[in-house]
Formats: sequence, C-alpha cells, structure tokens
Amino acid sequence: MVKRVFLQNTLKFAIIFFISFSICVHIRTALAEDIEKPAADNSLKSDLYLTVSELMEYRAEEGLKNLEPHAIVLTNKGLKAYNEKREKEAVSFFETASELSPDLPSPYLYLAKINFSLSLKGIYTSAVYLLDAWRAFCNNFRWSFQTAGVLSLSLLLALYVSIIFFLLALISSKAGIYIHDIGEDRRKILLLLPSIVLVFLGPIFGIAGLILPFWIYMKTREKVFIYCTFLVSACIILISPMISPFLGANNDKTLRDVIKINEGIYTGEIPDITREGRSYEASFAYALHLKKKGQYNITNYEEAIKIYKDILNQKQDAKVYNNLANCFVALGSHDKDTGAAYYNEAVTYYNEALKLEKLASAYYNLSQIYREVFDFGDADKYYQDAVKIDPQKVAFYNSVKGMSANRFVMDEHLGNKDLWSLAFKWHSYYKPAVFLDSIFSFINREFSIILLLLIAAVINVYGRYASRGAYKCRRCGEVYCSKCEKRISHDEVCLMCFRTLVRISELGTKERIERILDIQQYRHKNNQRLKILTSVFPGSGHVYYGWPGTGFLILLSFTFFLFSTLLWFYIPAPASMNQITRCFRWISASGLILSYIAALANVFRRTTRKWL
Repeated sequence: MVKRVFLQNTLKFAIIFFISFSICVHIRTALAEDIEKPAADNSLKSDLYLTVSELMEYRAEEGLKNLEPHAIVLTNKGLKAYNEKREKEAVSFFETASELSPDLPSPYLYLAKINFSLSLKGIYTSAVYLLDAWRAFCNNFRWSFQTAGVLSLSLLLALYVSIIFFLLALISSKAGIYIHDIGEDRRKILLLLPSIVLVFLGPIFGIAGLILPFWIYMKTREKVFIYCTFLVSACIILISPMISPFLGANNDKTLRDVIKINEGIYTGEIPDITREGRSYEASFAYALHLKKKGQYNITNYEEAIKIYKDILNQKQDAKVYNNLANCFVALGSHDKDTGAAYYNEAVTYYNEALKLEKLASAYYNLSQIYREVFDFGDADKYYQDAVKIDPQKVAFYNSVKGMSANRFVMDEHLGNKDLWSLAFKWHSYYKPAVFLDSIFSFINREFSIILLLLIAAVINVYGRYASRGAYKCRRCGEVYCSKCEKRISHDEVCLMCFRTLVRISELGTKERIERILDIQQYRHKNNQRLKILTSVFPGSGHVYYGWPGTGFLILLSFTFFLFSTLLWFYIPAPASMNQITRCFRWISASGLILSYIAALANVFRRTTRKWL
C-alpha cells in the first residue's frame, strides 16, 4: 500500500512539475525578444568608449538622464575589479556608473555590499546606498515592472496549483469511503459524470465538480476551506487579465519607446512612436522626443507645440504646460528678434502649470527666464520655491544647466504611475493574455465565475438532501456504513475500536490486545504515508490527513518558490538586471529548499511523537 501511494504521488508530482516547466517555457516563448544591447549611434563618435566627462556632456546636451549601456559596462568592470580584490577601483567604477545612470539600482547595491561592515560607519554607509538603490528601483520602470511581474505571476500560478493539489488531496482522503458506498449503491457512480463534462471547460471546473460525490464525507472545517478555494479560484479567473500585461508588455514597441524617452534612457536606439492611435502617454513622449531633438531641426519644436496643445484640449496637465512653455523658450533662443514674445508666452504657460500643480521644474524654469532678462529678484524667489519643493531635482538641474534648449530649462517626464497605466492598457497583440487565461479556464471569465458559483450551489444543495453514507474509522482505518454496522458511529470510531478504547469490559483481553496492535499498526502506516506524501509534494500529506489550513499554507509557500525559481530562470530580463536576476534566482531557490526542509522537519518531528 505504501509503495502504491508513493508511486501515485510521484506520478502526480512529475505531472505537475512537467506542467510548471511547460508553462514557464511557453511564457518565455511568448516574451522572447532580444535583450536590449547597446547599438552604434552616429551622434556618439566613440560609442561606449568615450571618457566619462564626454559622456556627461553628451547626456546633458541631449536632455537625457540615464546612459544605461555605459553604466552597465562600468558596473561589469567594477564587479570584475571587486572579484579581483581591487576594491578602490571597483568603488570608482560603481560611483561613475551611478552618476551616468542614477536610476540604475545595481551600482548602489554593489556599493552597499562593498561598504558594509559591523562598525556604525559601515552600517550607516551601507544603509544609505540601499536607500539610494530603493529610490532608483522605484524610478526604474523596467526593474520595478519586471520584479512585480515575476512575483505576481508566481503567486497566481502558486495559488492555482495549490488549489488543485488541495482539492485532489481532500478527494483522495475520502476515495475509500466513496468506493465503499458505490459497492452498496451502484447509482452513486453517476455523481462522477458532472466532473467528466466540466473538465472540458477547464481543469479547475473538473476538480470542483469532482467534489460533488465526496461532499457528504467532508468535515465542517474542510467544507469551509473548499468554499474558500472556490472564491479564490473565481478571483484568479477575474484578475488574470491584470497579470497578462506583465507577459505582453515586453513585446509592445510603443511602450518600450515611451519608457526610453520618459526615463531619459539612451540605449543606442532611435524611438519611433507611430502617429496612429497614440495614447496620452505616447503623445506626451513623442512630443518630448521632438523637443529634445529640436536643436537639430527647429520644426521639431513647432510639431511638439502642436502635439502638446492637442493633449491640453483633451485634459489639463501641469507637466504638459511646463513642457509646452519649454518649447517656446527653445524657439525664442533660436530667433532673437521674437525671443521676448516667445519668453512671455512661455511665462504664461509656466504660470498655468503652477495653477494646477506646484512643480519644481516650473519654478526653476521661471527663475531661468527672469535671470535671462536681468530680473534677479523674481529669479531668486522662484529658485527658492523650486528648492523647497524638490532640492534633489534642483541640484541635478544645476549640474547639467547650460545655454542649449535641453539644458537651459528642464522638461517634465511621465512618472512610474503613468508608465504602469500605459502598460496595463489593453492591446490586441498581447498574445500571452490569451495564453494565461486558457491556463485557468477555456471559457470567458464572466461565465467561468457564474459556473463556479453554480457548482458551489449544487454541492451545497446535494449536501443538504443526500444521506450520510459510509464513514472511515479514525482508529483502525476500516470503512463502515449502516449495512455493515448497525449503529451510529461515535465520532467516526467503529464499534470494535469503541469497545477496545472505552468499553473495556465488553471485550476479552486477547481481543483487546489484538485490536490495539491493529490500531498501532494503522497509525504507523499513516505516519509512513504522511512522510511519503510530504516528501513527494509538501503540504499534500497535511491536507490528506485532516489539517487543511496548515497543508494549504505549506502548499502555497512551496509552489510560490517553485514558480518564482522557474520564472526567474526563463523570463527574459533587461541586460541591466543580469546580476540581480541571478540573485533573485538563488533567493527563490533557497526559499524553495528551505520550505521543503521545514515541511519535512515538521512532519518527521511530529510523527515521532505519534502525531496520527
């Protein structure tokens, strides 16, 4: 019996692991794209081999904030130097990388690692760098989006697989009782028909329907957990489209271009946002790109002004007013004769921006305009207002300011909130969305939820009107029904075990000893099966033997780390995340191993104390 249980559960584990592996490979295929690599750009005469000062100057002239490929190269050099015990050189590389790309978290993380020590200074310095890394992480859309996507998808798949294993383990624990009842009444086998039909609508429906014939054998606590799994399953089906963008967004070229422009990232590629069907975010980004390139072609400023005004006709936005004013400042710098008129119009739009939102950039830009016309009193006033709102942003502006259009006044960019909003807007070419939905259900979401509620209602009605049926003795494991044993079971204990353990005088000494030995042998077998089930798939043994809450939590934690490990290995990540992705992989793998060992330790420790 133990070998048969072991083989059955080994087969189940192999099947679920194969499904998990297939899902991850399928997801990787859906997301597959070339990892962004630095490409040649004619505007950079030596590409990645420019000096740091030349790179800083290029970044300021182009109105960029992050030179990511160059920062990645320097980070890799720093890591190599650190591995070769050249710590001072490594620190220099990491600090330069953080200057070239302030929104790249990895240099800060390595600086935190290098500076960490048990002294107060070491702890403080490391903590400061970790805070910088967190700030960079929050500002870096691709890092935050990728991490949130892997964790969300891991949790969603873990919930789904945990529910399936939970229900299968519960059903398996009652299988012997149901088989006994079929022997007494052949018609009960017909209760399996709904499950056979429902499985063609999705795996979760087939398993939910399979609960029907076993419902009358479930304990109250188990029934509560089953209702909870139905509710969670409905939520999974309902929110699955919210996870789909994590899979399909990487294939959205418009989104990638918007990210590059708004995060000020140079990647060696020229953004090309199509004019048709632009969203607010895409239009904003395209106008920003035109303004930054206006120094090469003045008509770009005029086109950017037209786009910004079109956006304002749809919605009032302080960032749009600020950038629109910047375009007029740029035009004024090119045409000295009408420069004053352009500057006056710019001031009007800056004030419109400040009516909607107190932007540090708008105050700073006004201070620049008034300083240009020698009104130093108002210039200082607006400058101080900008410092009060965001001193770090003002410090960055001062570090790159100059007389060119991209350095004299500062543009506003879309924040992470806007980029996330764009990523979650539905696109017909998000093919992974269809794939993800098909994992959970083969029918549309609305009907899926209605069907789950209908199954729950049918099960509840059946449980109210169906007869009690057979039961399994908790002590000896034998199955009895009203035909086998003419009495009502006392707390699911058969008559012989009841007499052996309670009514001692009704049995002879020999019979009592034989029964006690049978009970001990049955308990020993249960403990062995529990160990095997836990070894094959942690948590399934707990559910099988009547601890649904503990079992589900163990199942969920184990499957979460399992999927997290697989997804971090198989979902393509940006080149900048290569080192940190490895860290996430090993964290997930460590969590998988620790959750497995903890489940085994819990079972082996308790079975030695006669847990069952």
